[in-house]
Amino acid sequence: MSEKLSRRAKELDKISATDISERMTLEEAEKIVSVWGTFLEYTGFLVGIFGNDIPESILPYPKHILVGAINKIAGFYYKNGQRQQQVELLESTLKGLISYANDREAIEEAIKTFSNQNWRNIMLPALKKSQENQMEKGFVVDKKLWSFGRTRREFIEDSLIST
Repeated sequence: MSEKLSRRAKELDKISATDISERMTLEEAEKIVSVWGTFLEYTGFLVGIFGNDIPESILPYPKHILVGAINKIAGFYYKNGQRQQQVELLESTLKGLISYANDREAIEEAIKTFSNQNWRNIMLPALKKSQENQMEKGFVVDKKLWSFGRTRREFIEDSLIST
């Protein structure tokens, strides 16, 4: 593990050692963890773009709030002897927070990366492909999975070509 990732892991350990989780209600923690799960579901591509230096202001809540909420819910599940898989899943998402750096550090790393022509040659087509894949996999709309299929998309996009 690189020095900067090791430093961030130690920072997360310090946050976990505080009583931040005791300062929030179980209901608050549940809602924060729910938002966190949705955030993770739709932002996995950020690691592909930023690597291990994602600006932490992209997070839906500051790191200490997320750590507190995750620990509160994981502790609740553990204490009640239920959902061992959920506890392990929650704890694994804490590790993902290591990829989030302070904004200045993350932006400085992004400038270096984005300036690399080889990176751009690989990443730009990959971004477009990712969007197409997501459209075909679909999104949850009104609590149902809805996808904008290739055939329908091509039909609509044909009007762009003909104008």
